[in-house]
Amino acid sequence: MAPRWTLDEDDRLRQLYRGGASLAEMGRALGRSPDAIDARRAAIGLAPRRSTRAWSALEDEIIKAADRAGLPATTLARRLRRPVAQVRARRRQLNVARPQGRRYTAADDARLRAGWASDGDIDTLARELGRSPDALRVHAKQLGLHRPAPRRRWHAHEDALVRDGYTDGLTCAEIAAALPGRTVIAVAARARKLGLVTYARRWPPQDDVRLAGILAFHSIDEAAELLGRTPEAIRRRTGKLGLTPSRPAPAPRAGRRWTTNEDERLRLHAALNPAVLARLLGRSDHAIVARLRRLGLRVRRRRSPHHPGRAIHRAPSGSFSKVA
Repeated sequence: MAPRWTLDEDDRLRQLYRGGASLAEMGRALGRSPDAIDARRAAIGLAPRRSTRAWSALEDEIIKAADRAGLPATTLARRLRRPVAQVRARRRQLNVARPQGRRYTAADDARLRAGWASDGDIDTLARELGRSPDALRVHAKQLGLHRPAPRRRWHAHEDALVRDGYTDGLTCAEIAAALPGRTVIAVAARARKLGLVTYARRWPPQDDVRLAGILAFHSIDEAAELLGRTPEAIRRRTGKLGLTPSRPAPAPRAGRRWTTNEDERLRLHAALNPAVLARLLGRSDHAIVARLRRLGLRVRRRRSPHHPGRAIHRAPSGSFSKVA
């Protein structure tokens, strides 16, 4: 495992980066790989360098030929070893006309109508017509074949149920069961819009300012509860910012056996922030997380426990009517 970055190394990295040193040079100076240097550069907020390499006549000809062949900008950017945004900007400067999409013929429309009426497989029909499934859905909507149901607006009482469910540590499936007509995915999306999803989110500048102010008077566990983050996330961010908590939380007595009552409380409230559970049970957040794993309550958990798993996100590749 690579050693943790120290504050001195971060300062040295900033000096070298602003001095124009390459990734390889900074790696040799700090004893790190170029990939590690680039990752740390992003972590401490140093803006990426923009390429100033001039466009050659050969590259311009390649761009024109690639557009005539219908190659996407992503593929062209990899071959030219340039950012995709640069390739697209250069294509606009060269006034390269994008090829027009292939028009649908009467035979295509007839085949689409027949496939839609028989509730066939859209992926199979897309391959037969040389189109993408999404393109077929768009054209089917233009033909009046595809009429997805309009999205129902969220009401105040539904938002209140979502907020209460998150506060009580319920899963998205449990919240959706109390909201007729709402799916697990819809509940998770609404929670994000309401600002309830706090696990594994990015740290905006205002949160860094709040963290510094909170740690001046509170411990890491208290900061985790106030910011709606896990204690481990607070520790990592504290280390990156070079902050020091005013008074660390007292270490609970180690070695105390877990009781049946404690395990039952963990099962009932497994979705709560580990800092909250640690305060309720008089344990450390490390002990709480370890016990949750031991009980099988954190297996394959991604981000917040309220989020549906990857299997729920995976849409079936079947008939037309299943995809809006």
